[in-house]
Amino acid sequence: MTRANDAPWFTKAGAATGIMPLSHFVSEDIFALKGGGYGCLFSLAGIDEESRTDEDLDIRVRGVEASLRGLPPGACLYQYTRVMAGFALPRQKAYADPITESFAGDRIEFLNRTARFRRIDLHWCLTIEPDVINPLSRRPKEQQGATDRQLFELEKAATILESHMSDSIGLQLLGKAKVFQFFSYLFNLEEWASDVHLRSDSGVDRQLVKAPVEWHSEHLRIGRRYVQMFPLTDTPEISRPCLFTNLMELDCDSILCSVWRPQSDSATRKEVTSQEKFLEFFKLSPFQRLMSGKNTAPLEATATAKAAAGNVDNLTEVVSSLDKLGQGDYALRLLLSARTASELRAATPAVHRLFVDARVPIMEETYGNLCLLRDVSG
Repeated sequence: MTRANDAPWFTKAGAATGIMPLSHFVSEDIFALKGGGYGCLFSLAGIDEESRTDEDLDIRVRGVEASLRGLPPGACLYQYTRVMAGFALPRQKAYADPITESFAGDRIEFLNRTARFRRIDLHWCLTIEPDVINPLSRRPKEQQGATDRQLFELEKAATILESHMSDSIGLQLLGKAKVFQFFSYLFNLEEWASDVHLRSDSGVDRQLVKAPVEWHSEHLRIGRRYVQMFPLTDTPEISRPCLFTNLMELDCDSILCSVWRPQSDSATRKEVTSQEKFLEFFKLSPFQRLMSGKNTAPLEATATAKAAAGNVDNLTEVVSSLDKLGQGDYALRLLLSARTASELRAATPAVHRLFVDARVPIMEETYGNLCLLRDVSG
């Protein structure tokens, strides 16, 4: 159940399953979305860059870029970086020598208390979402044909991605059992959620949601966890390897979710043309044009005109880079999860410092937390 603390619960409460967009599984590794479309999940092993040459790394990065540029229309790629505190150190159940037993026990206790071990795993979620908001506007046969095309495009894109990047970065398509366990943790944010098993292919949202959700003005309460969202407000100013490696230093569990929606070249050119006309229209006000008559040359030197011209030049760079770079919509969100509200508040300054060092503008979300939780959950 979802509750809000600023009003009686019965006026705003709703089913927490409404936040989870997964509907049911249609095959061993593909699930359906409530809003239409389909998706699949990959695990990402990554590579050890310390033993690679710069040329080898450059080839692998370019291979990833080429594969992502080949995503079909309507595709959306969610990239999850999950960081969890704690790690079970390997040891024997008992040692024959009491001195060894005492030494091993004391050492493991010390490391658990001071070492701050972290576990990190990477996942990609690829979805094909419909371009029509109202699916009822199509006839049944048209709707069936559209869904069949989406399913075919997703299967083809998933096969291509896995075949091209399985050797280079360890990309692997996951079955529905592991997909269910990943999204179970993604919503409930507890260790036990990763051990829950899928009972049936239908009603996946009801099987995933095990914890109640409370909506507060400054955070969310999911079961026993306190959650805060930090969405990106603008494009990162820099791009370099391990840009968010300081996430490992936070005292809370975290999930970093980046979303990439590629756009076709025609759609990009259309948007650039629209923006260019908009900027040119406001370059000079109608009053200035009327007063200057045909002599508009002096007005071109004003600060407003120069700013508009600079923005148009930036749009020109976008058009010229269509053959080299992929264009689309990019978003990034950080989910912070703590066991107490004080622990969550204590970690917030470290989050802002982390993103300032990475030169990534973010904001601390308040009433939009519930909407962002839906976006992060898939």
